[in-house]
Amino acid sequence: MSELRTNRIVPRDGLPSGTFGGIIQVVQTVKQTAQEITAAGGEQDVMSATINLKHASSKVMVTYSLGVGRGADDYGYVKLFEGGSEVTAAHGNAATSPSINALGSISNRGAGNDQYLVSHIAGTFVHTPSSTSPTMKIRAACTYGTHIYINRPADGGNVAHNIYTASFLQLYELAG
Repeated sequence: MSELRTNRIVPRDGLPSGTFGGIIQVVQTVKQTAQEITAAGGEQDVMSATINLKHASSKVMVTYSLGVGRGADDYGYVKLFEGGSEVTAAHGNAATSPSINALGSISNRGAGNDQYLVSHIAGTFVHTPSSTSPTMKIRAACTYGTHIYINRPADGGNVAHNIYTASFLQLYELAG
């Protein structure tokens, strides 16, 4: 049996400007527990993952899927952070106060019965980290109403129509 080991794979003509090489490693965090975020509680950590980069020139591709629940008149947002710094490049930039720029919004469908629903906010973002061991975080806040929930519906009753979910955060080191 043969084994091939390499530090980097780059096309023979080099990488075109603005592109990245192969995936070097992947780190994943899965959150299976439910979390309640109140309007009075402010912005809270939902989940985080740290990746120790092999190369200082690497980028970090962040993929996420968050299960979110809310009541009929509850709203909120999720944001991406590296450590304690908001990754504003991953958020909208058109809002002016009191509106909020965010990675994703948590709002009702306008059709009623939202207290039984868990929807998912998911996406991918390629980030240039500020260190070789970035900790990427997803944070959330309830901005209107009383509560938003992670991985569960607002109606927390023990009945068959209440579906509890999991959320994940994956970090991929991309060769730069």
